[in-house]
Amino acid sequence: MIIRRPLAASGHDSRVSEPSAGARRGSALTFRLLTLAATIELFLLSLWAVAPLAPISQTISPLARQWPWLLGPARLIFGSAPVNGSIPAERGWPALLLFATLLVGVSCQAALVIPLCLRFPGGGRRYLLLALGATAIFGLTLVLLPALPSDDLFSYILYGRIGAVHHANPLIVTPSAFPNDPFLRLVFWQGTRSVYGPAWLLISQGLTLLAEALGGSLAGYVLLYKMLGLIAHLVNTLLIWLIVGRLAPHRQLVATLFYAWNPLCLLEFCASAHNDAVMLTFLLLGVYCLLRSWEVTALIAFGLSISVKYVMLALLPLYFAVIVRQTLEQGGTKPQAVLRVGWRVLVVAGVVALALLSYWAGPQTLGAVVYSPPAQRLDNSLLDAISWPLRAVLEALGAPQGTAAAVGLTSLKVAGLVVFSGLWLLELFRVRSLKTLLYAWLVVILGYLLIASGWYWPWYATWAVALAALVAGFGLDAGDIPSPTEREATPRGVHTVMAATLLLAGGSLVLYGFLPLYASPIYGYRALVALAPAAIYLLIRGGHQWPSVRRRLRQVVLGEQRHTG
Repeated sequence: MIIRRPLAASGHDSRVSEPSAGARRGSALTFRLLTLAATIELFLLSLWAVAPLAPISQTISPLARQWPWLLGPARLIFGSAPVNGSIPAERGWPALLLFATLLVGVSCQAALVIPLCLRFPGGGRRYLLLALGATAIFGLTLVLLPALPSDDLFSYILYGRIGAVHHANPLIVTPSAFPNDPFLRLVFWQGTRSVYGPAWLLISQGLTLLAEALGGSLAGYVLLYKMLGLIAHLVNTLLIWLIVGRLAPHRQLVATLFYAWNPLCLLEFCASAHNDAVMLTFLLLGVYCLLRSWEVTALIAFGLSISVKYVMLALLPLYFAVIVRQTLEQGGTKPQAVLRVGWRVLVVAGVVALALLSYWAGPQTLGAVVYSPPAQRLDNSLLDAISWPLRAVLEALGAPQGTAAAVGLTSLKVAGLVVFSGLWLLELFRVRSLKTLLYAWLVVILGYLLIASGWYWPWYATWAVALAALVAGFGLDAGDIPSPTEREATPRGVHTVMAATLLLAGGSLVLYGFLPLYASPIYGYRALVALAPAAIYLLIRGGHQWPSVRRRLRQVVLGEQRHTG
């Protein structure tokens, strides 16, 4: 039955006002998003002028050497001396402060997409095109950034050349074995074998062959790797749009922009070309395939993600726990659950084995990871920040300097691993569905970065940003209880981890302002400034939510006891 309302005083049917109001809201959202995107782009363009300054930049981008006009903004504003000369970082602190301020400022601007999209929910193809178009502009701006935030790109180039040009195994042979390679002088880790997975080495070899076919210039190599990072970032943006479109369509836009416009992801993937972008592409592809019930394809994607970087090794067991729990809840037996997990493990392991096949040289192949610097040292992490006072205490108690350093390193790594293992087991008992799995993955990643990782660099936080974007669309608290109100679309648990992720991503960018100050006493506080805000926030919020977590755990344990009984 249709009830017709009387005409408004203006003579128009009031039903017409509803689509008109929706159109006005859509126009308002589009205008605000474009304004926000323009502001973010201004911040990124400002980095062109500041990043090449001598106190900040450790490496001028080979693209700027090839195209000197990229250094024009810096020379125009600050003159040629700070760009071409060498100024100690201790005397260049105003430039470092300006650089850090720009990074924090662009992070704050990008975070405004959350309240904006929650106030004006939007969906549809035009918003996807807007997100991808703006992201492409941001990415190209950073591809052409005249300074490199990280030198890892040169290691990628050398490892690719070891396989494709020198016909050796980068998991066995170090870059220093090729002293005549023209790019060796640019590599910091000349005596370190590749710590990356075989799939990434295959990709690197492919890029090497392409770069050599295009002339083999250093600028050509750098541009290819940066464009790969940008393309992977755009693909990740599309995958997040598709994933959240199935999980929570009303939050599709906020989740997508949370990742796509995040300055840390843009900087690390487009300016530094870190392979974490490709690792996340396979991870997100696996999640999307799970949503489409293409499980074998999802497992292949997870195997490829591991074969780029080994992050998924810590996350996959939680997925297998969901399989076990669902099997038992559907009336299956424990042997059936073991079989269901077993064939999935074999698929993932088979993908990794196939990728590794051409590089396998016996057990020594694994030594590249076991004896890598991240496994042997502490750097930029909260454990690193604690190690200095702990070492001083041990030395004050009479321990020799070397012993104090070794004991401090070992004890902190063990303590961090124990605490992280407890958190990991907690999430293992909680996961029951795909939504709780994604939430658990994010909690595990945050726990690893803040607790267990003794070796930390800013691009590690991009893992959390991508997962936080996935959970941004649905309502979870500590017990997977849906939000009781329409207004509160994401309860406290998701609010907490999303806020912590933003603090971690923004704080990680601040690290770039500290790294040139390695000879200054303030350098020792870099991890506290970068990571402590996120850790403290999680401790405070986690303390408030612990009673609900404990109740949920009790329900899980009692429920499983009843099932097994």
